[in-house]
Amino acid sequence: MASIITRLSIRSKNLFSNALNARHDKVTAVGTDADRRIRTIKAASGAPEILIDATDYYSAGTETVFVFIKNTTTTASKYLYVKIGSQIVCKLKPGGYILLPWYVTSASTDISIYSNDASVGVKSEYFAVLETT
Repeated sequence: MASIITRLSIRSKNLFSNALNARHDKVTAVGTDADRRIRTIKAASGAPEILIDATDYYSAGTETVFVFIKNTTTTASKYLYVKIGSQIVCKLKPGGYILLPWYVTSASTDISIYSNDASVGVKSEYFAVLETT
């Protein structure tokens, strides 16, 4: 059985009146066939491109996919925008990432992406793998 181990560590000593210090570890059982790629995204907001096709994972609305998407550029002001269906779920700044359990409820609700630089593009790294539990 394959698994992915994630660790979220949140710390702040001086931002709030009370210091924050929390750590959460999670082991997620996943399939052995992961889709992992690095792509340069040149699509603009009016025509986002499909990053992860829901038809690859949809099965009667019972599938959850472990998804990681990262904006790998270090250039300031180069953003990636991630959409699930018609909803923009995040704006990834340089070095920013999102990690989510995507509950695939429809074969037509893809994860799409676009950038704010349609000429040169913004480099994106991503992977998706089906959760098995």
